Amino acid sequence: MFRLKQIILFSILATMFSCAKSDKNDLKEAQICLDNSAPSEARACLSKISSNESPQAYKLRCAAVFISEGFNTSSSFIAALDKLTNPSGGCTTTCSSTVAAISALTFKNANNANAADRSRSNAAADEAFSYCSLAETNIYMQISSLFKIGTSTANSAYVAMGGAATGATPTADQIQTALGTLNNTDMGNLAVATYGATCQDTSKASDSTKAYCAQLGASVKGGGTTDQIGACLKGKLANPSYSNPVANCP
Repeated sequence: MFRLKQIILFSILATMFSCAKSDKNDLKEAQICLDNSAPSEARACLSKISSNESPQAYKLRCAAVFISEGFNTSSSFIAALDKLTNPSGGCTTTCSSTVAAISALTFKNANNANAADRSRSNAAADEAFSYCSLAETNIYMQISSLFKIGTSTANSAYVAMGGAATGATPTADQIQTALGTLNNTDMGNLAVATYGATCQDTSKASDSTKAYCAQLGASVKGGGTTDQIGACLKGKLANPSYSNPVANCP
């Protein structure tokens, strides 16, 4: 009996070690694939880790979405994030510097004046936020939440600009106006999730992160409903001095 137990134990340990080694190799292969893939091939790199639920696997899934959407260099992220603290070409009226950033942090697919392409862009932004939120890395979630807002507002702005504006890039003023069309509850859920998971300690964070977390915090700390939190965030983004005490927006 003792001998049988030993055999079973060793068999289990060997299987666990083999699985762990296999998972590690699969993650490494997926990483190498992503590092060398064209945007159209990025998602295919994830086939070997389809059942892996580790934070590292979600980091790769998160990265794959951005690569597949054409953001396969760091320069585009850095340029956009710099606008959070060094805005240029912003609104003609007062608006948050975040508006300048989210005008660049967008997923755009073919013709965004087309409803099907707008739907695909929004789906990619949702996918990125879903994966990046499970990567257990603050910046992944913060970036993906900005892309979610940016893509939604850009698509709303395209609609307002009309089909004749195919290929045009919305201005900061148009993005500012489009913020008002976003769903309050969706924005509220986004604010609560992002703030709660990534903004509790910003002592060592970049200025851009502190700026975004401050806007999220001002909305969430009001203690209103999810709908009110979303409305507050939209107001703060469009105008940093916005407040509505009746709706719990300080």
